[in-house]
Amino acid sequence: MLTLINGRIITPLKEIENGRLLIKDGKIQEIGQAEKIPLPEETAVFDAGGKIICPGFIDLHLHGARGCDFTESEDPDSIRKIVDFHLAHGTTSFLPTLISLPEQKLRSILEHLPAAWMSAGYASSFLGIHLEGPFLNAVYRGVHNEHYLCTPSVEKVKSLLNYSAGTVKMITLAPELPYSKEVIRWLAQHQVVVSIGHSNATYLEVEQAVREGLRHVTHTFNALRGLHQREPAATGAALDMESLSADIIADGQHVHPMLMRLLWRQKGDGGVILITDASPVVGLPPGEYQLWGRAVRVDGDRVLTSDSEQLAGSVVTLDKAIHIFQAATGCSLRQAIRLATLNPATLLGLESRKGLLAAGRDADLVIMDEQSLRVEMVMVGGKFLKR
Repeated sequence: MLTLINGRIITPLKEIENGRLLIKDGKIQEIGQAEKIPLPEETAVFDAGGKIICPGFIDLHLHGARGCDFTESEDPDSIRKIVDFHLAHGTTSFLPTLISLPEQKLRSILEHLPAAWMSAGYASSFLGIHLEGPFLNAVYRGVHNEHYLCTPSVEKVKSLLNYSAGTVKMITLAPELPYSKEVIRWLAQHQVVVSIGHSNATYLEVEQAVREGLRHVTHTFNALRGLHQREPAATGAALDMESLSADIIADGQHVHPMLMRLLWRQKGDGGVILITDASPVVGLPPGEYQLWGRAVRVDGDRVLTSDSEQLAGSVVTLDKAIHIFQAATGCSLRQAIRLATLNPATLLGLESRKGLLAAGRDADLVIMDEQSLRVEMVMVGGKFLKR
């Protein structure tokens, strides 16, 4: 047994000053104020020194790190580099995200990624796969290759899920495309989270998709048809519809602080999720790189395509996103942490295991400095990781 003492625990549904947390066999056994939880006779003790203890972060949307990409998913060493980088910044659970690809390559990745992830040694961190495409609208394709986009069909998604052995847990698509209603309905019936993204949908088309099972919005305000006074469109639907949760890239580059505040006011504590949309070049020094067949440039806090100066994912990590979102919106630290822990776990139906510090949950947690929010220690499955 391990007992963490002298921590400011953010669960994140509440805060516990001078908190104590008992861990055994990778699970949280007890949590509460020190005076209410006696130290067991046989336990190792870790003194948190008054620092913040919170759940490990959960990223629903990331593409890689340190020059490695999940499209190289047959290589456990590549996965290890990506996961190690994000673990160092507090992310303990992942939905590795695949950009639109040629059909055969996508099938191969779906077939081999889960096993390669297990071989890399991070089984408990793998929550499934997020397919960002290929069922996207070319008008809002972003850095997706137009040649790899296609019209959805139930047969196509059945095939993709079969290749992944059921590990696809989230799909971003454009609901205005032909046959999308049937696809959304089928995915929802098979417990896959359907999210609108890279979409030119009208408000009415989103409303119809919600009735079929659409539940979420991918990188809100980015690659979505914008708000207009006579046609609220997909962006208006994201802000207006209570049944839709919405994620956002809080890197200070993709979304203006005013829009972060607007989303926060509209969706509240339970409706916003922080993601990174981390590019494979996150963690690399400034310079020119090749990414998905295009030349890109890491320039300060952003990554841009060299030809069109278009943002190509982000170079933010979730610890920084929490800090940026809190500064932009004025929400409390507890609320900001919830957006990277409990909310993504709830969207995936994993709140009984992850995203919350409570008895019976996985002992995935982060210890960080209160002022700088610098991640100082990370625990996965009850074991501190070496830094």
